[in-house]
Amino acid sequence: MKTKSDQRHLNMTKINFVMLINGGPIGIYSRIDSYQRLGQRRLATICVVLFLGTLNTLAHAQANNVTLYGIADGGITYTNNQGGASSTQATSGGLGSSRWGLTGVENLGGGMSTIFKLESGFNLQTGQLLQNGRGFGRLAYVGLNSQWGTLTLGRQDDVMGDYLGAYSGSVQFSGPLGTHAGDLDNIFISYKLSNTVKYASPSLGGFSFGGLYGVGGVSGSVGTNQLWGMAAHYAGGPFSASAVYHHINDPTVTYFDGAATASSNTPFSNPVNNPIYLGYSSAASLDAFGVGAGLTIGASTIGVNLTSTQFNRVVKTATTPRGGASPSITSVEVAYSARIIAAAVVGISYAYTHADAAKYSQVTLGTQYFLSKRTRLYAEAAWQHASGIDSTGRAAVADLTTVSASSSGNQIAARVGISVRF
Repeated sequence: MKTKSDQRHLNMTKINFVMLINGGPIGIYSRIDSYQRLGQRRLATICVVLFLGTLNTLAHAQANNVTLYGIADGGITYTNNQGGASSTQATSGGLGSSRWGLTGVENLGGGMSTIFKLESGFNLQTGQLLQNGRGFGRLAYVGLNSQWGTLTLGRQDDVMGDYLGAYSGSVQFSGPLGTHAGDLDNIFISYKLSNTVKYASPSLGGFSFGGLYGVGGVSGSVGTNQLWGMAAHYAGGPFSASAVYHHINDPTVTYFDGAATASSNTPFSNPVNNPIYLGYSSAASLDAFGVGAGLTIGASTIGVNLTSTQFNRVVKTATTPRGGASPSITSVEVAYSARIIAAAVVGISYAYTHADAAKYSQVTLGTQYFLSKRTRLYAEAAWQHASGIDSTGRAAVADLTTVSASSSGNQIAARVGISVRF
């Protein structure tokens, strides 16, 4: 039989045992283990959240990509005759205009994405904007890309350059110095086109096509400043070929980027300074057709192109004296380039231009040496010979693209430079 004293002792023992468990080593170790398990669960939860967040960020970055890019191109050009005297000049864009831009893609799903590009041209030597001072004068467009092709709207490249450029020495190795007839046919895309809707198809069995339409935007006159073009292309193995056509109304403004179209017996500010076609720039419209083909054999590439530009109904002004005339300018070019070593390309081209009453022959040489994937050194030289009567009614003089006209029928220019892409 337990006494009250024994019962009190038993109760105290129970209390001490409970206190030992809760406050002593067993209780402490139990709580530490509990905290450790809770911390491990929280840490695992945090890791999972961070991992899922990282995946989401990567997926978003892949679906929504904006890239800053550009070209810095500068050099020195020597010309034997510009207006009767030799000249040495610092130049920009020897291989192509110095520029910077932004391009972006957003994945919409189902194989469709939105695209945009904003591109500004500038003179590396002076820092001035090109394309009449436009902020994004080279390119400014937005559009959709899918398995059905690409549709874009804005200020864009001409289909002439898109589909024929690959067959020209100017694109392959010599830059604008190698263009023929002042790049009137726009193979080097010297002239950008505003207010356009453009479509490029996917390749179907090697065949593709494209088109472009320029909205005039003048109230009450659908045809004013209107333009359109179409092109077809085939590529199979080492061979490719293209055919292109475009029609441009009011080329003074729409094509040559002048301030206003010409009117008879009124002052006219001519935006063209190349005498090969300066006298035709006031035409009511122009039509251009071109074909080209290329063949790659090992490290060598051969390109051939033929273009013909028809000016329709020249308006007579002080600088365009042949009022009512509809002259044409036709050029044919053969270009050859080869990668002689992994880091070097050399090329040569010959172009012949028949411009109504004048004739022009041109030989261009070019070489590029790649210091890296982004940086290259280049050297170019061109000779042009002119004969006959030019568009202004005077004796034809040579005028290589990007330098001023010679005072005679011959002109030689040589250029060296460096181009860096970023």
